[in-house]
Amino acid sequence: MSLYEKIYNVMNESEGLEKNLSVGTGSSSYKAVGEAEVLNMLKPLFKKNKLIIFPVDGDISETNSSWESEYNGKKETKTRNVTQLRVKFKIVDVETGESEIITGFGNGADSQDKGSGKAFTYAFKTALSKTFMLFSGEDTDNTHSDDIGGYKPPKADKPTTSTDIISPAQVKRLFALSGGNAEICKEVLKTFGYNKSDEVQKKHYDAICRAVQEEAASKDELPWK
Repeated sequence: MSLYEKIYNVMNESEGLEKNLSVGTGSSSYKAVGEAEVLNMLKPLFKKNKLIIFPVDGDISETNSSWESEYNGKKETKTRNVTQLRVKFKIVDVETGESEIITGFGNGADSQDKGSGKAFTYAFKTALSKTFMLFSGEDTDNTHSDDIGGYKPPKADKPTTSTDIISPAQVKRLFALSGGNAEICKEVLKTFGYNKSDEVQKKHYDAICRAVQEEAASKDELPWK
């Protein structure tokens, strides 16, 4: 039996997985498929067909952002780190030595040092779920995070003076955060009530930057190092 026949057998004997894992809390929470659920489904089938899988190569990119937050009259600086991974995994037939490379993509956002671990877990899950067609029911990955839980970004109001508007340098930074994708900028600006980047008010700038960065990360627009 060839490697591809064994991959077909695994795909044929596996079933779709529902998103039963809750990630986050409050209005920003969403449903996902846990890594353990994927492994519990596939590991017995890999053993049955004498297949192994392991990472062999990958690329990593990291972006960082910070903003001022105020709670109960106290201001503090918060940070957000987003790690992107593109990982190549090798599936090997231990009986014949045949092998095939599959690729998984993952983003991991964390305020400390766990972003790479989260990104690797997600890359592994996506590689397996897409290769073996482990489709789930509700596709929240196709929904912007701001739409989950009914969250709506603040809408722009008319600025009182020209000093309320961001500078040309800030406009350039916004475009850079999108990975050079003007459509991402337009899409995010529209959700905040803006038609052009040179209309953005300073009070909304940090929130828009974060939204652009997250949208670019979700669409794999940020350049790899």
